[in-house]
Amino acid sequence: MKKTSKPIIPSSGDPCLPEIFKTMAKILLTREGYEEILKELRMLSGEERSGLVQEIVEATLEWGATDDPDFQRILAKKKRLERRIQYLQEILANAEVQVGSNLPPDKVRFNCQVTIRHLANGKVQQFRLVGPVEADAANGRLSMASPLGRALIGRVQGDRVDLDTPAGRRSYQILDISVDEA
Repeated sequence: MKKTSKPIIPSSGDPCLPEIFKTMAKILLTREGYEEILKELRMLSGEERSGLVQEIVEATLEWGATDDPDFQRILAKKKRLERRIQYLQEILANAEVQVGSNLPPDKVRFNCQVTIRHLANGKVQQFRLVGPVEADAANGRLSMASPLGRALIGRVQGDRVDLDTPAGRRSYQILDISVDEA
């Protein structure tokens, strides 16, 4: 499915998403994540939807026949848009915006920024721990439900974290933990 802008959450065609909805009573979001989803929903429900409706009206007047391939393409695009809107509405309906945590500020937890070093190659990475819906490792958002995220939760600065992966054991050291509760 092509998108005009990169959303912060996966598309509704992602096979993992139904599992997220089945296993989580509430979907944890950061305040920023909630606002981004709301912004995308407003844009899709407003500009995008009205633009597609206008395209459908113009196509109907121009081509007349509903079996025209270009007309069918526009209808398919509208159907994808409606699925995306419904998906975003479901996320917001089940969202729990979490600001604080019951863990002490020196421990890795939801919505904290954590800096780690891969002990084998020395590579330093920085992530913000978020819920599965907001996860995007390429943009520094690591899911708490990921193997690395689960291994980091509750740890403190200086801890060594060992993680068994299909490629073998990987070891990391936690260099820094910072919290922005705003």
